[in-house]
Amino acid sequence: MELDVKNLKKIEAVIALSKLGGVVAALKEIGVGGFTFYNSVGRGQITRPERVSGRGTSVFTPEFNANSMIVIVVKDSMADKVVEKIISSASTGLAGEGKIFISEIKDAVDVGSKEHGDSTL
Repeated sequence: MELDVKNLKKIEAVIALSKLGGVVAALKEIGVGGFTFYNSVGRGQITRPERVSGRGTSVFTPEFNANSMIVIVVKDSMADKVVEKIISSASTGLAGEGKIFISEIKDAVDVGSKEHGDSTL
């Protein structure tokens, strides 16, 4: 069966947890209706700040940074715009603020309607 799948891109962005609200607002501005996000932890180049323990008796440096992972599938024509919005709303210009990964999607299927391709977006 030959599917009429337009070029779809999956954009996975790892950003600082504190930047999630701004990125969500920016994505809404350009008409991105659906995406998935989840909170994650990870290690990168950014220095992790020292923290005071729960009882306030000691100081420690966490092993991981608190991040959010945003997963978005869009038409190819929207991919650059989405990436630019994420960068402009999540970056302060410092190294280690996150990563964006872009990959091709072979197909997408809507679970309810069982439709395939870019009409599922």
